Amino acid sequence: MPSYNAQVKPKSSFPSGHHREHCSAHRSKITTIGRNIGQQVRIGRYAPDGVTLLDFALYTVIAVHDEEPDVVFVGFRNPESTHHDLRDRLGLSSTFMGKIDSQVTDNSEFVERLTDNGRHRGLIVIAPHGGDIEAHTDEQAECVGKQLASKGVSVWVCKGFIKQGNGAFDRWHITSTDISEKSFPKLKKVIGRHFEYAVAFHGWTEGFICIGGRAPRDLKQQFNDLKQEIKKKIVSAISGSRIKVVTDDDSTFPGFNGNDPKNIVNRLGTIGIQIEQSRKARDDFSIPIADAVASVIGPKIRGL
Repeated sequence: MPSYNAQVKPKSSFPSGHHREHCSAHRSKITTIGRNIGQQVRIGRYAPDGVTLLDFALYTVIAVHDEEPDVVFVGFRNPESTHHDLRDRLGLSSTFMGKIDSQVTDNSEFVERLTDNGRHRGLIVIAPHGGDIEAHTDEQAECVGKQLASKGVSVWVCKGFIKQGNGAFDRWHITSTDISEKSFPKLKKVIGRHFEYAVAFHGWTEGFICIGGRAPRDLKQQFNDLKQEIKKKIVSAISGSRIKVVTDDDSTFPGFNGNDPKNIVNRLGTIGIQIEQSRKARDDFSIPIADAVASVIGPKIRGL
């Protein structure tokens, strides 16, 4: 896949959020590898020998510039000494030589998987941050897919790992509202299918479970009823755990309620359901939660 070498420079003045995931590339240079604003690239950091690539991370091209062609700016929160954005993401906190690659997956540390029969439109289940990024979420999506396999449901997951130690979230997380199908070939195959339902499994650092998402105004009641059904089933599935389950109607975390139309779950489904889960919920109850979701949404899905 197309790529080019560039000097990678830290920049703390990006105008948007999620600075640590964002970069700015030269206006014409980035197009030579088939990428542009709003799409993802894979940045690798070269060792001092200029040949060996030591670390990799995904970035969203949030802007372009007209400065030096062979310079890419990567975002971080200032001061770096406090937040460690660059050190966690690429192992350094200063300018370095890197490789800018149009291919985000590598079939090793970051992989994309799709189960799809090419025609089903009832339900797609996704986990954009599987593997060690948000642990067990890919297993949940795949579990729902297996439960409803007779109906031909589709499943799209990405899985991120680190060969040694932790840090998959730091390297591979791309915010759901930034994910571009132009950077994910398997996602591109289904993005225009217009599924009736889409369900996304996620993990977060809060201590509870939140069920959110989005639906058109004329389907609001159906959407709200669905969230309440899922909530009831999950509460039963994790009975005795003391983990609270809420819907986005009573959540105090609007940035995580999944109602942004740019969120990939809402771009895939007419009714999008996003499930944010604490680490304990995912570690101890990942499959019971997935089973609960499948039991609610399965009867609503038309078959093959």
